Amino acid sequence: LAALVYGPCVAGAAGGFGAAARLGFAAALLVAAGLCKETGFCFYGLLAGWEILRGLLHSHPNQWTRWLRLLALMTCGVAACSARVWYTAGTAIERMDPHSNPIAGQADGQVRVLSYALVHGIYAKLLLWPTFLCYDYSFDAIPLVRTPGDLRLMLPAAAYLGFAQLL
Repeated sequence: LAALVYGPCVAGAAGGFGAAARLGFAAALLVAAGLCKETGFCFYGLLAGWEILRGLLHSHPNQWTRWLRLLALMTCGVAACSARVWYTAGTAIERMDPHSNPIAGQADGQVRVLSYALVHGIYAKLLLWPTFLCYDYSFDAIPLVRTPGDLRLMLPAAAYLGFAQLL
């Protein structure tokens, strides 16, 4: 919904007060989404990516308004994320064991990066086709990705390429 509200700003169809109102409403939606689940804050990146790519691909006499919106968007995103981290005392959960979050408990950084990429791909798949909804990835609900040659990594590759096409 936030992307639909903010879309006319990126396209240049909303200006002045209309753009500011759309920016404020989209930011409020993203803050609400981020307070419900931390992945909601990821959409700040989507809106920022739209602004950056549109600014690089299309020159317009009023580019300063685009960069001003981007600055406001990033300031709001950083402030909202900072407030959430402050309120929840960070991301550490007391007495968390490797069974609660096997990815975070993994010592090998490459395994963590590859496994989180797989989680991104699964989230993208669920956005498009919500067949099996799992509330968490604890207790090895999503097995760790140990090698870059794991075929399951085709899912996040497709998700990242599809996301890039949307930008």
